[in-house]
Amino acid sequence: MSDTSTSLRDPIFYRWHRFVDNIFQQYKATLQPYTWEQLSFPGVKVVSCEVKGKNSNVITTFMKDDELNLAHGINFGTDHKVKVKYHHLDHEPFSVVANVENNSGAPQHATVRVFLAPKYDELGNRLTPDDQRPLFIEIDKFHKQLAPGTNTISRNAIDSTVTLSHTYTFEELKAGQSASADASEFCSCGWPEHMLVPRGTHKGMDFQLFVMLTDNTQDNPEGANVKTICNDAVSYCGAKDQKYPDKKPMGFPFDRPLSPSVASRIPTENTCLQDIKIKFLG
Repeated sequence: MSDTSTSLRDPIFYRWHRFVDNIFQQYKATLQPYTWEQLSFPGVKVVSCEVKGKNSNVITTFMKDDELNLAHGINFGTDHKVKVKYHHLDHEPFSVVANVENNSGAPQHATVRVFLAPKYDELGNRLTPDDQRPLFIEIDKFHKQLAPGTNTISRNAIDSTVTLSHTYTFEELKAGQSASADASEFCSCGWPEHMLVPRGTHKGMDFQLFVMLTDNTQDNPEGANVKTICNDAVSYCGAKDQKYPDKKPMGFPFDRPLSPSVASRIPTENTCLQDIKIKFLG
């Protein structure tokens, strides 16, 4: 359970993780809910958002065969490569698209926050906002400069800041191959890209996509245009030799209970809530 490459295969890991999550939720429940001012982004309006794949607002998942080289982790007494074939979940390529109006009259630096949550519980009951809140998973967070007027933001899932798009093999690391001259094995952090979204169901499981824009000039302690090193999964892992590039808490705005007045007004001007389905072919 102590190693990230094997912990997800240990059933008790999930119970332990939930126990730790519940401790955090108990603490967060003691904090004041966010105010309307803390959640808003004056002058910026998210008109619409959607998932674009083969079908609009549908993400298809499937099982895929892959090979894993075990030779660098276990001594088999041979110089030959020892590989094991395994199945893993994967998803079709898709993008998150948001249409945004910047009515401030000047360019704006925005932090785009993208979340996903189930719409119904395991019995098919519609989740209340407060029950749904801790189930929102952050699938992306990135900086975007908005021109005055209408903007279309399109973000490919492979660029997500919670996933590692390429896991370097032992041979690549030994040969000094990496994303940049400053990179190291430290960069190997984040979810595998193929595990970005849940499996879904054969008939299509109902989820809700949530997109929120906040003021990046207030969010980023390093400034809007700083180049980060090892930023493949910056949302979870931070950026090497820099401050964590977000002053807001991880999971914002879903890290605290919502006040009834705020919950009743979601989606707000700077947010968008879109129903989607995740369909499993297998």
